[in-house]
Amino acid sequence: MNKIIASVGRNGINHSVDVVLVQRLLNAQKIPGEITPLKEDGIIGNKTIFRIEHFQKDILNMIHPDGHIDPDGITFKKLVSGAVRLGEKPASTFDFSDKGIDLLKSIEQLSITPYDDQTGKSIAAWVKGATIGYGHLISNVEWSKYRDGITREQAFSLFNDDLIPYVNTVKTKVTARIMQNEFDAMVILAFNIGQKAFTHSSVLKMVNNPELKTTYKNLEDAWKAWNKSQGVINNGLINRRQAEWDIYSKGIYEQW
Repeated sequence: MNKIIASVGRNGINHSVDVVLVQRLLNAQKIPGEITPLKEDGIIGNKTIFRIEHFQKDILNMIHPDGHIDPDGITFKKLVSGAVRLGEKPASTFDFSDKGIDLLKSIEQLSITPYDDQTGKSIAAWVKGATIGYGHLISNVEWSKYRDGITREQAFSLFNDDLIPYVNTVKTKVTARIMQNEFDAMVILAFNIGQKAFTHSSVLKMVNNPELKTTYKNLEDAWKAWNKSQGVINNGLINRRQAEWDIYSKGIYEQW
């Protein structure tokens, strides 16, 4: 129950159970500049009091924040009403989930021999879309290394190595507090469109600032606009974007 029995904070009674609830509610707020969660230990210390004052100043616009919360006061009421979704955290604290990894592997599909990503056909000479493993694009200089194929174990190791920069891009470029499924969806999107494209996308801008005005009506439209291959609308990409959006918006991990 989101209710405290007595006052919390500076000059408060500070029952441990009340302090824990306040710390939890503070961690569930979008307070500018506050990324590191408070320790929810029930102990009222300087960090918790400072976070209360920061909340009062930046969210309640108090001229003289006092770091004190009363059970029926405006600070506590706003803490309850402004709490974000359970499980929402800074993007930097997430890793790509097992569900996300399994789905991405099923989407990319394993090929232990090189193929052309544009046609899906096996190749014996390098082309621009040369691919192997779980969607690993083979550069011209890598061709001699992969032209004769790889083992399943090598494919999985390559996949894990390929994932690292995309996971790190979402970790570092997303400044909004998000859910695990939202993090996973953005990693899968970035893996497909590329780090640079994701970093400069309207998707990222709108996730970080939901109030931002762009050429798109909403985030879903911005997400699904990535539906072209070499300038042509591609049904496979339409389906992929829908699957990613289902992960992001509903937490549904399903391949089309």
